[in-house]
Amino acid sequence: MQYKKGAFTFAEQLAQLEKRGLMVEDAQLAMLYLERVGYYRLMGYLYPFRKSGSDDFAIDASFKAAVDSYEFDQKLRGLVLDAICHIEVAVRTAVTYDMGHAYGAFAHCDPTSFAFDVQWHATWLTGVDVEVYRARETFIEHYKNKYDGFPTVPIWMATEVMSLGSISKMVKGMHATNQKTIAARFGLPAPVFSSFLHAISVVRNICAHHSRLWNRVLGVRPVLPRSGVWQNLPLAAPGRIFFMLLVIRALLTHTSADRDKWRDQVSNLLHGILADPANQTRIGAPANWENHPLWR
Repeated sequence: MQYKKGAFTFAEQLAQLEKRGLMVEDAQLAMLYLERVGYYRLMGYLYPFRKSGSDDFAIDASFKAAVDSYEFDQKLRGLVLDAICHIEVAVRTAVTYDMGHAYGAFAHCDPTSFAFDVQWHATWLTGVDVEVYRARETFIEHYKNKYDGFPTVPIWMATEVMSLGSISKMVKGMHATNQKTIAARFGLPAPVFSSFLHAISVVRNICAHHSRLWNRVLGVRPVLPRSGVWQNLPLAAPGRIFFMLLVIRALLTHTSADRDKWRDQVSNLLHGILADPANQTRIGAPANWENHPLWR
């Protein structure tokens, strides 16, 4: 079937929402959000309020509910991104230190530094070279102008301009001994650390692109430790954001950030919205979320 729908004006978008049963308390404010946030972005927050199998909205659905969820999500993304930035810096430092000392200044350029095959390494390194080419850091320009071989740069430069996704792939491709050394810095077994790192790289990209964390299945399910506090607990839904908040809190223990201060900021944000059990489901939080051992 060919798509034949045309573009609606903002006024037409609002009229369509009202026609489908959405309560609009303040038409002027609604128009402002449609103009500055966008119809389809807001629809992501309105989706839970639709009638099952229909484009029409439930009786109690309101534009304000979508705005409240959107504003909550904005604040949550900011807190999550701030925490991930601290984790990312700590991981970069650990990877650079351990791989540089184990294999030398150009450790990342040598396929024998990794457990994965040569083709995997070549593909991964090509991506890193692109990131180095695009970098506008002064130290990269200095190296380019002074030394041969660019975009091949020492690992302590390369890791500073790699994406978190590239760092995550690098860790996954390491020899087991190197993985264990780095993972131990974060108090985790190597497979769990690699899995956690991949998951937060996905969440970071969601936040960086201003996408929705609220009421979203993230598509990543981190591996759980086989012992310790993670076992035999009523965990959050693994594919939802509250589970990732637990992962982030665990990783923050090994960074420069105050993990308790961050937890309190997130808790203050969650208090109001999680009073509704339906919202606990949307975020994947257990009923006892604030007293959960992994959150305390």
